[in-house]
Amino acid sequence: MRILIVGAGVVGFNLAQELSKEGHDIAIIDQDPEKMRRISDTLDVLSVIGNACHPSILMRAGIENIEMVIAVTDKDEINLLVCSLASKFNVKKRFARLRNQEYTQADHVFSLEELSIDHAINPGHIIIDTIVKIISTPGVVNVAEFAEGEILLREFDIPENAPIAGKKIQELSGVSSMDSFVIVAIVREGKLVIPRASDVIQPGDKIYTIVDKDFLPFLLPMLNKSVEEVAKVVIFGANQVSVNLAKALEENIRDVSIIEPSREKANLAAEELSRCVVHHGSGTDMNLFNDINMEDADFFLALSEDDEDNILAALLAKKHGAKRALVITNDPEYLPILDSIGMDITINPRLITVSAILKHLRKGRVMSVFKLIEDAEVMEIGVDDNSSIVNKKIAKVKFPENAMIGALLRKGEMIVPTEDIEIKVGDSVIVVAQPQAIEKIEKLFGSKRNFLPFR
Repeated sequence: MRILIVGAGVVGFNLAQELSKEGHDIAIIDQDPEKMRRISDTLDVLSVIGNACHPSILMRAGIENIEMVIAVTDKDEINLLVCSLASKFNVKKRFARLRNQEYTQADHVFSLEELSIDHAINPGHIIIDTIVKIISTPGVVNVAEFAEGEILLREFDIPENAPIAGKKIQELSGVSSMDSFVIVAIVREGKLVIPRASDVIQPGDKIYTIVDKDFLPFLLPMLNKSVEEVAKVVIFGANQVSVNLAKALEENIRDVSIIEPSREKANLAAEELSRCVVHHGSGTDMNLFNDINMEDADFFLALSEDDEDNILAALLAKKHGAKRALVITNDPEYLPILDSIGMDITINPRLITVSAILKHLRKGRVMSVFKLIEDAEVMEIGVDDNSSIVNKKIAKVKFPENAMIGALLRKGEMIVPTEDIEIKVGDSVIVVAQPQAIEKIEKLFGSKRNFLPFR
């Protein structure tokens, strides 16, 4: 497919890298010569330096022959105008990252169709939803949902005293109550592996689990996670995402507060919120931490626009007694560092945006994609009568070594995959795959007629 990406930041670069690797014909536009130099030096794509709001620049990038435009600059207005211009050039599919909720919330003035956009991705919405789910699930460090919320992906740390620590995967498979729970990936010393039956779960591991929604409360005791009420949440940073998150949290949590260094932002946030207390101060103010009793905080959420401020504030909050800390970091290079220094939870908005876009680009009937921090993907794939694996037993499917089927959803019920399970038309299959296996999986599940019709 011929794809034009506008914006060569972290999101644009990752999309260009991912999609060019998969054989798509990629062009990318950005005004920053340094970013474009990096693109030209590392990727086999057409790079055009210039303002994508100018039709002449779009034409230099080959807009007349482009089948899809993905506008992911830092400016909503640019992304909107690019999609509008792309529609004038008859580009069939148009994606835009829009951060302002006025364009994407339920009561928006203009429909996406009126804005010449097929799909809008608002990272803020996804971040808020993710954090609310993390707070409501004890011990979880990452969340995603498939099959319209019936099948959950949850990542947990394995403590020393976890009942499943020291057990082989095959031992867990033998427990009758485990038919609604599968370990699909283990992260050990920063490296992700697709587990086999003989692998042993060790204390200190992080595990990704596929679990039936109704079974989640029964899974927690196996990980030695008890359900405790979250009574106090402290947020650092009063941007729009933070304020909207505080609105969502203050409905169920009795003590929600925000720390904001800018007096103007603090005042604006205080006007919007009803029960949440907004403090004017820095994320390193020890006296303020004492005044708000940081030692009682169940969660400290560092959500400001500055990665370094977030990291420092979260470390200090943990030192002052906050039970768990969550950090937003826009630079993916910080992710392994944060893991190595013991940060509880990290969220990367760029990865969230890439995941949201990729699900519309995968071949076949890929209905959802979740990109893991460790670069693997979890995909929900529908099976139709053209698929090459339909009516085959799992044992007969030549599945890549660095991938696995995590679960099947059939008529609303989750099925744990075994060698004798036969894949049927209408099934939704949850697949976990490392990057080198993705193309093979698409071939297994798809046929030429299943590829996107505008390829």
